[in-house]
Amino acid sequence: MLGTFLICLAALVPLKNYSYTIDESYHELPRFWTSTGFCPPGDIERHNLKSVLNSDEIQMNILQIAALPNAALTHIRIHWLLKLVKFVEYTPAGVPVYDFNDLDTFIVDLDDLELSPVIEFMTDLDGILMDNPDIESFLWQDFSYQVAKRYLNFLGAEKVLKWRFETWNEPDVLNYNRLNFTVEGFLKYVTALRKGLTTAGHRLNSSLHFTLRGPAGLFKLENKHPLCWALLQICNSKIDQCPIDVLTYHRKGQGLATDVLESSRQFLEKAYEKYANIRSIPISNDEADPIAGWSTPQDYHEDVRYAAKLIYIVLLHWHSKLQNAEFKNLETISHDNAFISYHPYEFSQRTLLAHFRMNNSLPVHSQFIQKPVYAALGMLSKLGSLATDIETLPLNGSQSGIWLLKSVSVSENLLYLSWLILPKENTTNFENFTLHRHLPFVLSNNTILAYVIEILEQGYTDPAHIWRTQAGETPFPNAKQRAEMRHAQTPRLQASGVLTSPELYVAIGDFQPPWILLFRLCSNFSSILKQPKKLLLRQVTTGEVFLSWREAEGSSHYLKTYEVWFQTKTTSEWKLVSENWHLPFPSFQFAPMDSFVNGFYKVRGLDFFNRRSEFSEITEYVEI
Repeated sequence: MLGTFLICLAALVPLKNYSYTIDESYHELPRFWTSTGFCPPGDIERHNLKSVLNSDEIQMNILQIAALPNAALTHIRIHWLLKLVKFVEYTPAGVPVYDFNDLDTFIVDLDDLELSPVIEFMTDLDGILMDNPDIESFLWQDFSYQVAKRYLNFLGAEKVLKWRFETWNEPDVLNYNRLNFTVEGFLKYVTALRKGLTTAGHRLNSSLHFTLRGPAGLFKLENKHPLCWALLQICNSKIDQCPIDVLTYHRKGQGLATDVLESSRQFLEKAYEKYANIRSIPISNDEADPIAGWSTPQDYHEDVRYAAKLIYIVLLHWHSKLQNAEFKNLETISHDNAFISYHPYEFSQRTLLAHFRMNNSLPVHSQFIQKPVYAALGMLSKLGSLATDIETLPLNGSQSGIWLLKSVSVSENLLYLSWLILPKENTTNFENFTLHRHLPFVLSNNTILAYVIEILEQGYTDPAHIWRTQAGETPFPNAKQRAEMRHAQTPRLQASGVLTSPELYVAIGDFQPPWILLFRLCSNFSSILKQPKKLLLRQVTTGEVFLSWREAEGSSHYLKTYEVWFQTKTTSEWKLVSENWHLPFPSFQFAPMDSFVNGFYKVRGLDFFNRRSEFSEITEYVEI
């Protein structure tokens, strides 16, 4: 249902201390949640891995992940990626020579999409480790050196320093520990990686430091998971010689976001009690998912419930980073949700996109629908650079409540305010609650403020609901059904306009829970949106094309929507093909039912004041 909003005008300037209520503190808000990951399906041997990673469905999945706004996702962690590297021969000095071509191709594609890889050193080096057990440390040191040095020379320091290098994933788990590491062997392996990365960073003037993360462990009982605990013991005894720079661990929940945080807290409390010196090491839960088992269907993965859970996990970690000693050095969290779903669990697996393999079509191809969790990441990307702690608004004295995260970005005359509002986990009863908040600014005569309110709402911005109720859960939705689902895949534009008084009213009781609301406000001193860049057209199937483009830095915060224009030939008129679509993210799937897709495309953005950016460069599409 549509909520009721009363938003009124004020020409306002932020207070000097960035505080908008008395005694309210703002803190720099690092983007610590912008990583995802997956494990390629099937056989992990090189030829199959190459085929899988280059498949149309994987490539489109990654393309859509990269099409989120404002660096919503920056890193992607793919198990066994280094299995793409092939051993060729030894030099006369006994140094291995590798063929990196397959990995190069994949890395270049990621780089073109402005995604950084998480490089896990998970490989048997194409078999040579098994053949040379007596020189394993040398081989690992040389290999980590070759990987880092190759891409440092290939892509440059600015890009490769953003990468994340990590040790073997969950080395205590038999399914992953395919080299049968012993404690001694594992510690030598980690030390060798550290030495190789350090050597790769050596330069004449100032050396580069490549961060090594690890051990990416579950850290269960020490007698069952001795490898990861042994690494902590070594670091504790000689902290200045600890081979890892970031302590990575995996803690998932039992279905609730609070489970993830509590499980992490228990692990860190135990680790710090036993090994006090490691408290200074930054920490990262790089599999911070609500529940284990990505492929096990969960009904909440389908809709706004999963979107809300992901945001709960982010907000709980932000609160704990500010308030709890165990999380003081939290560097990042990551979610393993870049998998590709399969029939009959198109929406219910832990993924960002619902995947339909259209086996009844010619040609056979994949169709993707963006789930609400995808949109939630886009909403998080629009938070400001400074944020408060979470504010809890009680509902009629009960344990239920509303969470409010206030964020801002400020400069001399420029104000950007972004508030994220959603019910606490498991809150279902709102009765007739109305959120009323003053926006306490110092008035200024020459400032005008405009606002945008967007919402994800269960049952409405909910493609799975349409698939179940209107498409009969078909494994092969037709073009009309896909269009209806895509109309519901982005946040709904609830309200927008010029502020007429410094107050915000939200009739919470009108929304179907769970819901996620983003209220954004900016001044007329904000610059006009910059021209979208790198318009990319990718064929989906005959008569259907996916468009994505790059936002100019700093443009996403003030963007209300995009427009997509199309002409069939240079002499014909341009047509607005995204009319009646709300496009807050830089992508659009064009699938006309009554015309062709061959022709020319351009896009532009509209800001809160309906000012338009320049058009992107015109790009031609010719269907093959």
